[in-house]
Amino acid sequence: MNDATSMGDEYRNARRRMQAVAAELTDEDAAGIVSACPEWTVKDLFSHVTGIATDLVAGQRPSGDTQAWVDAQVADRRSRSLASVVEEWDAIAPAFESMIDAAPQALWTLTYDTVVHEHDLFTAVGRRGDRSSTGVARSAVLGLKLVKGDLRSKGLGAFRAVIDGEEHLVGEGQPILTLTASAFEVLRLLGSRRTLAEMRAANFEGDFDGLLAGIVHMDLPVKSLGENSL
Repeated sequence: MNDATSMGDEYRNARRRMQAVAAELTDEDAAGIVSACPEWTVKDLFSHVTGIATDLVAGQRPSGDTQAWVDAQVADRRSRSLASVVEEWDAIAPAFESMIDAAPQALWTLTYDTVVHEHDLFTAVGRRGDRSSTGVARSAVLGLKLVKGDLRSKGLGAFRAVIDGEEHLVGEGQPILTLTASAFEVLRLLGSRRTLAEMRAANFEGDFDGLLAGIVHMDLPVKSLGENSL
């Protein structure tokens, strides 16, 4: 992983990869469902990442219900074309990327979220993205910050992730569960992009059931995303 690449750079790289996909999509493709976020179409996914950037650059932050804020961003762009939404994202992104670089410790989730959604997009259109990118490598580690917070809030024990041979420990005390996997698999397993059956089949060692609530930040999909067949 290239540690010299900034958070803003990683966001920009993911954005450009997503925009390159968007440029090749038909209207039918844009209306397809994103299996990782089944309440959204492909265009809605772009509306989400675009709306966050536009709102935050304008100083419009959520007050209270974050989900309502996100839902409004998608709804406000529902009548527009995918090309129009992507054009808006392209215009606002430089200012947004500068914001991320100015406060990476506070805004790392914005890069993490975009890299996760980058691969949600590729899966939705039946393509295989760059799973060995520095964005994936960095985001797999960033996701452990969410795990750390969930372990603490639920009073659970420590967790170890061995990501492409590099060990990372989160939580207090001796780890009671270890996951050994590639950065991409760690990103998807701990990012709630795998079914419970797929989680159980992954390379976990230790008390999986005892720590499950601390390593899963959101509800797991009921049906496999089918990413491993791409």
